[in-house]
Amino acid sequence: MQLDGIRIAYYRGKRYTKNKGVVTLRVLLVALNAKYVQTNLALRYLREDIKNEFPETVLKEATINEPVSRIAGEIFEIKADVIGFSCYIWNLSEIIRIIRHLRLVLPQVRFVLGGPEVAFEAQELMMRNPEIDVVVQGEGERTFLELLRTWQAGKDPQAVHGVVWRCQDKVISNPERIKLMDMTQLPNPYALEEKLDDRLVYVETTRGCPFSCQYCLSSAGSGVRFLEPERFRQIFIELLSYGAKTIKFVDRTFNVRKDHAFSILDIVREEVEHAHNPQGIRIHCEMAGQLFDEEWLDYLKRYPQGLLQLEIGVQSTYRPTLEIISRSQDFDAWQKYVLEIQHTTKIPLHLDLIAGLPRENWDNFRNSFNDVYKVQPNMLQLGFLKVLKGSGLRQRAQEYGLVYQPDPPYIILKTKDLSHLELLQLQRMEILLDKYYNSGRFLRSLQRVISLFPSAFDFYDSLAQFWNAQNWFGLPWQGKALFERFWLFLEYFRKINPKYFEEEKWESLRDALRFDYYYWERPNAVPDYLLPGAKMSSGNIEGGSRAWDEVKLGSLEELKSLASEKFAQDSKCKLPQIESMDRRQWSRCTALAYFTTPVLEDFCWSEELEHAMKGNKVTIENNPVWYLFVYQKDMVWALPINAKCIIHNS
Repeated sequence: MQLDGIRIAYYRGKRYTKNKGVVTLRVLLVALNAKYVQTNLALRYLREDIKNEFPETVLKEATINEPVSRIAGEIFEIKADVIGFSCYIWNLSEIIRIIRHLRLVLPQVRFVLGGPEVAFEAQELMMRNPEIDVVVQGEGERTFLELLRTWQAGKDPQAVHGVVWRCQDKVISNPERIKLMDMTQLPNPYALEEKLDDRLVYVETTRGCPFSCQYCLSSAGSGVRFLEPERFRQIFIELLSYGAKTIKFVDRTFNVRKDHAFSILDIVREEVEHAHNPQGIRIHCEMAGQLFDEEWLDYLKRYPQGLLQLEIGVQSTYRPTLEIISRSQDFDAWQKYVLEIQHTTKIPLHLDLIAGLPRENWDNFRNSFNDVYKVQPNMLQLGFLKVLKGSGLRQRAQEYGLVYQPDPPYIILKTKDLSHLELLQLQRMEILLDKYYNSGRFLRSLQRVISLFPSAFDFYDSLAQFWNAQNWFGLPWQGKALFERFWLFLEYFRKINPKYFEEEKWESLRDALRFDYYYWERPNAVPDYLLPGAKMSSGNIEGGSRAWDEVKLGSLEELKSLASEKFAQDSKCKLPQIESMDRRQWSRCTALAYFTTPVLEDFCWSEELEHAMKGNKVTIENNPVWYLFVYQKDMVWALPINAKCIIHNS
């Protein structure tokens, strides 16, 4: 039998392996990830740290979506002496169920838990769950190795710092481990070759955080430790050789020290340039907006496009709330860098908000949402406060009136300033924000519709109320159905606010939604409600002119020539030779659509529009327009056939 490179011999159901003549403990490390694509970095560190002394170390990864009984059965068959679990808020409940199952059939096995979800209140956890033998608190590399050495020697772990352990009917808390490991002493977590081309891979170059945000576990620690950049290079080279494409840094604040961050990003760029297959590689970093400056902006402008993705935690823009959570920032001061990064570097930006923070009521959160939405990040992640064990807010929950779920993930239920009903409504808005805004499928539609509302927040609030009234939440709406739901909302809103919808504006909204429909995928047919002049009520079509469908714009050869000319104007637009396509190939990768009004789009070749953004005024002649959509893999281009863009110097 072969597992993780260790050859295991069996005789009559018993295991015989030796390390320098000594039978060693067999260790199983188990990760229950939220999704298959994820990997567990912590257990890979542990595996590499202990494998020289305990060569029978096996790493098993499963997901919380798999049946607990099946996972337990697979664990049982590995026949380990020590089984360790990596615990987070999303998997602790499932882990406890697995241990209860296995304890009945593996009475001699030692079960060890570690990770952020069990780092605090470990004694209470063990008192409630007598199946657990040990909880490792804090960083586990050194502690876990000492624990295994102790058991290997036949002793109990009373001298091992950083553990809570069971001694018969007692639970004992040993002194915590004060001195933390230097990051240069950490092993390469990816030393063992594995297939990573379809996985989300995690790496770290720092531990700790310079801030003390009271909602975060980092508030319980202090200081930042750094991995030497050349050590990171070795790890990164391994990842690329295993086919890793999506790599996420788990550093709490990647840009905490500028010289370190630049060195790491330089290594990423250099090694990707020399990679065997660099196509599609992207790294994700979480940065602090208040640490950006002109030097950062200049660096990012010169960084290769498509390689980097940034996440910035705004959380709130309400100053009293920021003071309570010890979040020192001025969004008004640093949002200019976010805007500049988006418009000049094309680096995808994710901005985060947290609902349910102390002192932030409905109106305050509305302002925070609108402040961030105006920046138009590529993704706006609306999260909800998790009152984590060990966090400052958990310790002061009663003071701030924080009522939260008693079980993981401890999501906020209500505060002194936000009712439970208001939080439920925000959760519905978050679902729609993800479906419509974060999906990127409704960019033009949202721009035009939101202009009819007092703010973006009010639009999503109204949309969520409408969805809730229709009992649509909980149903698996996807793709084309979302377009129809969007149109039905527009019809409803038009009925109650007719003054906002003269015919020209109504057709403009329909054009924007139809443009998004074409931009999403090449349609075999367009729904009737998206045809110019169509009317729809409760899902029933009341007509709609199709005269536009009879219009002909020149020959196929003329269209191909026009498309080739457009693409030739921008070297970044790489498409097969259009003029060499036959009629069938052309039909499969293009679509021609008519619009009653121009739909302004920042086309990949439109230097005029980019220039116009810098202080000039752009107007589009309000005439019917034809767009030629060209589809290739994950890219779509829209070519205006007869729109005229007029730029006026201001």
